[in-house]
Amino acid sequence: MSIPLAEEASRLDLGADLKTAMRRLAGSVAIVTSRDADGLPHGMAASAVMPVSMEPPSMLVAVNRSAGLHAVLQLSRRYCINLLADDQHALLEPFSQSVLRAQRFHSGPWRDAWSEQAAPLPWLEGAGAVIECIVDDAVDYGSHTLFIGRVTDVRVDQAPVDRHPPLVWLAGRRTRLDLQSS
Repeated sequence: MSIPLAEEASRLDLGADLKTAMRRLAGSVAIVTSRDADGLPHGMAASAVMPVSMEPPSMLVAVNRSAGLHAVLQLSRRYCINLLADDQHALLEPFSQSVLRAQRFHSGPWRDAWSEQAAPLPWLEGAGAVIECIVDDAVDYGSHTLFIGRVTDVRVDQAPVDRHPPLVWLAGRRTRLDLQSS
């Protein structure tokens, strides 16, 4: 069954409209990391990250099936969410562009990225929070897979959030929060 041209054009417009609408939704930015079967670190910048439940503690990460990290997550079934602080915005470039992939774990204070052991996941020292997960479920939807992970470890930066605010993305660019009390 073929889709009429007018309906197909309407779907394309709807997708473009949704993308424009989502640029109005402010969101924290994370770097999601994992390790492949050879023990090499992999990662990508992500804003489609959210808590699912506190009981059991769980997180969701949406990953495009064309992203390099997708196949790694499918096999490793583990990931680490590094919630970026505003002063870590420079890390977005290597983790957002495939051509800069070789620079990813050489930029910033990454811990366990080059560990000889396969067990530790790469995590970013100084991140607002670091959340490690084991994949409990993976749901394909559209162009993405939703990886739902059970939280196995959490590290939270001890600096007050007003002195070490989160990196926030709005309208396709970095935005700063005003955390001064009124």
